Amino acid sequence: MIFLKQILIIGGYDFTRAVFHIMDYQNIKKNLLNIKRSNLKILVIGDIMLDEYITGDVERISPEAPVPILNFKSNKYVLGGSGNVAHNLSNIDSKVGIATIIGKGSVGREIEKLLKNANISNDLILKSDNANSTKKTRFLSNGAQLMRLDRDSDDFNNQDFTNLENKILPVLDEFNSIIISDYNKGVCKKNLIKKIILKSKEKNIPVYIDPKGSNWNKYYSATCLTPNKKEVESELKLKLKKDRDFEIAGKTILEKFGLKSCLITRGSKGMTYVDKNNIIHQKVSKKEVFDVSGAGDTVIASFAASMSAQLSISESLKLSSVISSEVVTYTGTTPFNLLMINK
Repeated sequence: MIFLKQILIIGGYDFTRAVFHIMDYQNIKKNLLNIKRSNLKILVIGDIMLDEYITGDVERISPEAPVPILNFKSNKYVLGGSGNVAHNLSNIDSKVGIATIIGKGSVGREIEKLLKNANISNDLILKSDNANSTKKTRFLSNGAQLMRLDRDSDDFNNQDFTNLENKILPVLDEFNSIIISDYNKGVCKKNLIKKIILKSKEKNIPVYIDPKGSNWNKYYSATCLTPNKKEVESELKLKLKKDRDFEIAGKTILEKFGLKSCLITRGSKGMTYVDKNNIIHQKVSKKEVFDVSGAGDTVIASFAASMSAQLSISESLKLSSVISSEVVTYTGTTPFNLLMINK
């Protein structure tokens, strides 16, 4: 292997790395095909958002205040939050349903349109007369974000949650697994989440959760929690630096919240997976990062789909690592698609 590496480093370029990179992609394509052949049906529950990107040029500063003037060029809408999780799943050929609450205004209608275009079932979406849908508007110039404007969902009432619960609980056994995408925008109320976890356990359906906020007790006894480093540090009141720190944190989370497994995402340092029998530190390929928006959505979508397709834990982590490292090379919330590894 040393000799091979010596002869494949030519003109400063490491061809060995390129060869293994190709082999990784071949394996990823094989496992994505395995997921497709499994005919999975996965339900995503949680906070859906409409992400808007307004792009323009900045050529001068406003005379009214020391702020840049953005000359409008274009705008686009994409699915955010739980919608991005569902979009990732659809793009890796899983059948996807999404359960959430949206308003009946223009934002909600745009979300429905995007879901239809992405081949995501909206049968379990509750359209509320009271609520507004979450919209995040980002202003960009030359690929750099100047500002973000948030309009968060509000005015959900008890009847909304009763109606959503009545939609979800009777059909849980139609799905191979459940993903709860909690962005702390109001949909993932404690009572609703606890009922979903309990009912899923009765039916032996795994529940994967991307957590948010400080009330992690509502996730008690789920299958897998996928927090990022910052969220774990906030929840456990500690600093994570070395692999050993992440191992201890993962075990603490399992015990504290009665979980089967925990997958901590670590940005450029990869991921740490912990369950009763395994501790795995999964590294990621070094890529130029343009935007980390939605990378956690890609991780939980691909990991849940891989595990549901009966891939090994190791193969599931590798697949999640590779495809999440692809989406961060694009500006804005971008779901994984096969073109990313066929380029």
